Amino acid sequence: MVTGFLGVGKTTAILDLFGHRPPDGRWAVLVNEFGEVGIDGAVYEHGGLTVAEVPGGCICCSAGLALRQSLVTLLRDVKPDRLLIEPTGLAHPASVIDTLRTPGLKEAVDVRAVVGLVDPRHVRSPRHLDSDPWRDQIRIADVLVANKTDVCSEADLLAFRALAAEAWPEKLVVAETQQGRMDPAWLELGSVDRPADAPLPHSTDGVDHHGYLWPPEAAFDREALQELLQRTVRPEDGRGVLRMKGIFRVRRGWYLVQADPDAIRWSPVGHRRDSRLEVIAQRGDVSFDALGQALDAIRLR
Repeated sequence: MVTGFLGVGKTTAILDLFGHRPPDGRWAVLVNEFGEVGIDGAVYEHGGLTVAEVPGGCICCSAGLALRQSLVTLLRDVKPDRLLIEPTGLAHPASVIDTLRTPGLKEAVDVRAVVGLVDPRHVRSPRHLDSDPWRDQIRIADVLVANKTDVCSEADLLAFRALAAEAWPEKLVVAETQQGRMDPAWLELGSVDRPADAPLPHSTDGVDHHGYLWPPEAAFDREALQELLQRTVRPEDGRGVLRMKGIFRVRRGWYLVQADPDAIRWSPVGHRRDSRLEVIAQRGDVSFDALGQALDAIRLR
C-alpha cells in the first residue's frame, strides 16, 4: 500500500515502482482516485499494469464491502504477482490492512510494508497537523518517505527528519526523494521485519530496558492484559516497573497502551505492523522471562 495526503505524489511513485517490474511480472494497482489524477493514460503508456477502481467514495469507508469485492475480483481475474493499493489522500489506511487480514483474503495475499509519502512542506502546516487522516498515514507507514525534496526548504527537511526521529514504533526505512523515485527494495520488506534498532534487552545506570515483539496476527485479551499491566506496575511488594509502552491488537482493534504506577492509558492507534511492548524497570525488580510468559498466556488462541 502506498499512502499519502492529497497531492503528495502517490501515482508518480507507483509508476516509478512499476518501472522496476520484472519483464514477466504481472502487476495490478487498486486505486481509490481513479479518474481524478490522470493515472489511466500514464499507466497504459507503460503497458501490463492492470488498474482497478474501488467505487463508492473513500476506500476506508468502502472497506467493508466495496473494497473486499474489488480485491476478490482483481485477485481472481488477474492473479497478479504484486498488487499495489493507492488509497485516497483522505483515507484512514489502517482499515485497508484490517480488510486484507480477514479470512478469505489473508490466505491469498502476503501483506508487505506500507510506504507512506510525505511532502516536507506540510510537516509544520496546522492544516495537516490537525488532520486525523494525515496523522494516521504517518503512524501506519513502515517506510516513511519525504517526496518533493527538490521544491522544499532545508527547514522543511529538518522538520521531516524530526518527525521521523520521534516516530514510535521506529520505521523500517526513513528516506528522502524527489519526483516520486522509489527504491524497489522497499517492496520486499515484510510488514513485520524487525528494524535494526528494535528494542532489545540492555541495562544503563541501574535501569533495565526490555522489549517484546509479536507478529500482526497475534491478539490479546484486553481485560486480562489490563489486569496483568496493573499487577506489573503496581505490585504488592512495590518492586514494579517504572514505565511500560506498547501497541497491542485486541479483539476489537489496535491500541497504544501506556502504563506507569499512576495510570494505564489506552488510545486507538493506526499501527498495524506488529504488537510490541517496551518495559523500563529498576535493575532486578522484574523477571522479564516471567512477564513474557504471562503475556503469551493471555494471547487469544
